Amino acid sequence: MILFDFQNGEISLNFQQKTNIFTWITKEDPHFNVVPRGTDDYSKFSVTMARQRLLGSILSRGGAQVLRNFQSFVQGTRLEYVSYSSPRNQMQAPPIVVMHDLNLSLESWRQVAVNLSHVGLRQVITVDARNHGLSPYITGHSPMHLAADVEALMSHQGLNKIVALGHGMGGRAMMTLALTQPQLVERVILVDITPAPVPSNFYLTRQVFEMMLQVAPNIPPNLSLSEGRTFILPLFQDVVHDASELRRIIYNLRKMQDNTFGWAVNPQAVLSSWGEMMINYEATLGGLRPYMGEVLLIAGAQSEFVTTTSIAVMQRYFPNTVVQILDAGHCVYEDQPEQFVELVVEFTQTCLVC
Repeated sequence: MILFDFQNGEISLNFQQKTNIFTWITKEDPHFNVVPRGTDDYSKFSVTMARQRLLGSILSRGGAQVLRNFQSFVQGTRLEYVSYSSPRNQMQAPPIVVMHDLNLSLESWRQVAVNLSHVGLRQVITVDARNHGLSPYITGHSPMHLAADVEALMSHQGLNKIVALGHGMGGRAMMTLALTQPQLVERVILVDITPAPVPSNFYLTRQVFEMMLQVAPNIPPNLSLSEGRTFILPLFQDVVHDASELRRIIYNLRKMQDNTFGWAVNPQAVLSSWGEMMINYEATLGGLRPYMGEVLLIAGAQSEFVTTTSIAVMQRYFPNTVVQILDAGHCVYEDQPEQFVELVVEFTQTCLVC
């Protein structure tokens, strides 16, 4: 956990051993003081999600599909997070909790989160999803697992409600949270994602993550991190042709303490839940009631994630959705940060539960 207090200029880290990882913060902002703190682990947290699924032919009767309620017990894990606040924030209003997309981390949201907390009235909390960044690398990476992690964070922070903001993978986690635990979500903001299938031309294919598993162990351990990235570049160039997308993959390579190489994402965990997260996400929502709260969908005009067809799918689960399309790609908040912040601030201007 890192706490950014813009009034006092302090950053507090709850994992002392990770202090060196955040030295870049003090390099960029020398006036901040870095204060290591002790470990603050979550206790084991179990969340019960009531869901409904189609049982199809197994329990079908006279051709009718039968819905059945059942409970799934998912253990939430401790997430690394950063909290941004400024004196103008209404601390009694539910904060905006942000979860990033696949293969990214909370660092990609830093500048937008700073601007949101300065311009808007809400505190902003960004998280590293499980199996990403500094959060634990563990088994289970379905949308339900990720939603349970957000609920565990809320319990740890004493939050009754949040504004759930998610990009791509993080958006599916927030959709699952809103549909299964609507009482915890004041509003939803989705960034270039719907419950519809992911576009077939999305650069993060199953093949990319399979390559990650195969490539890292074969990088010579005597290479530096920069040399290691150069070493793997030609391998991924044959699969990922866009320069910016290729850079996102290569920069996720890490040099481990034992001089081997690894990734800032857990490829094995991602692959284990590939179908639920990337291919058949809508199937995991079968029988769930629509979320009736306000939803803002911010899409990129240059992206194929949000189309007329996918918006129709979205409306089935989130009927009160407003769609805003910006001149951007899939990472809308990076391509159009000012317009993005303006839309989010306007959408969260009033507190529905204060």
